[in-house]
Amino acid sequence: MDTETSLVEQSNDEEALPISTLPPKMQRFVHLYMTGQYTMTKLAALLEVHPNTLTKWLKRRDVQAIITDMQKTTHDMVGAQLKALSLKAANKLDALIDSPIDGVALNAVKDILDRAGHKPRQEIKVDKTVRTFEERLSDLIDRTIDVEYKVIDDDE
Repeated sequence: MDTETSLVEQSNDEEALPISTLPPKMQRFVHLYMTGQYTMTKLAALLEVHPNTLTKWLKRRDVQAIITDMQKTTHDMVGAQLKALSLKAANKLDALIDSPIDGVALNAVKDILDRAGHKPRQEIKVDKTVRTFEERLSDLIDRTIDVEYKVIDDDE
């Protein structure tokens, strides 16, 4: 059994252990895995381990907790950066409204109104007639079968 996979796994605590508690190769795996740029096969080749080893590592509670914690931290950081940029974005939209180019000004106005909840109503009307199978079959017969009946009198 691989000595790296036999290390003490995290207990049932909610908090994740720091990534530094993992062996160096597993730390590198977590960092590379978090980039989302590599397949498991490529990661296994880079780390010089069998792909099954990576699958076992991913099943470990401590690794799962560390990955979840890193994802939450990344999400929080991105959210904070977006909030910090929102004032700058609003100021830019404000400046674009006064643009001498009508198309730019119109798009800025539309964007502001959309975000303020004043989107134009978008409707698609569908007019569909539902017909039974028998009606459709009758129409098909009428269009494809052209039969003329001639009455022949036997007296002639």
